[in-house]
Amino acid sequence: MASATTGRWAGQRERRRAEFIDAALVVIEQHGPQTSTEQIAAHVGVSRTKLYRHFVDASDLQREVANRTSQMITAELAPVWRPEGSMAQIVQAGVSAHVHFLTQHPNLYRYLQRCSIDEGFNAFADIKITIANLLTAVLKVYVAAFDVAADAERLSYSIVGLVETAAGHWLEQPLRDTQDALVADLTRWIWLLLDDSLRAGGVYVAADEILPPAAEIAENSDRYRDPARLQALNL
Repeated sequence: MASATTGRWAGQRERRRAEFIDAALVVIEQHGPQTSTEQIAAHVGVSRTKLYRHFVDASDLQREVANRTSQMITAELAPVWRPEGSMAQIVQAGVSAHVHFLTQHPNLYRYLQRCSIDEGFNAFADIKITIANLLTAVLKVYVAAFDVAADAERLSYSIVGLVETAAGHWLEQPLRDTQDALVADLTRWIWLLLDDSLRAGGVYVAADEILPPAAEIAENSDRYRDPARLQALNL
């Protein structure tokens, strides 16, 4: 009986923590990077003391907000985890999803940025590591399929760092250019990184070439080693 009671309490506590995190996201979007725990508690209709029954301290709540943000961004980037189409289409879909997330949640971005500076843990680093590791897993599949010696992890971290830094800087510019212009630039730059890595391994793929599944690429990897194929594709 005690075990069942403990299990129910643990489940109730996790649900309550999730409710507070949901509330935190709403309040952060309303009040910006300086959002306090008092504001979050008030939104739910409880005291700060009662909120802290479910979190160790403010940093614990902030870490959970960062974890939820990481899950949200990862879900937005689904086109990258399940790649279809050409490399240009895959890259553009991923960059567009990331930039769209920033434009939809600018105050959440700034809140986590402040937490990374003030609270002794780097929310951005944790999110970037999560995304970079997922991207590494995808790139490793294609590196193996094309049979090139590219370092998928280094390439992934370079891409994630480029997108996060450039998009974050763009977001803070009062006279920034359009979202489409940013996406176009980042898509082109990322393709240059990918293309250079493939060519260094003797592989030639056009940005707009529709790619078959990785297993099919692996079965016919030699066909991608003729530079003349790009002229034949006329892409």
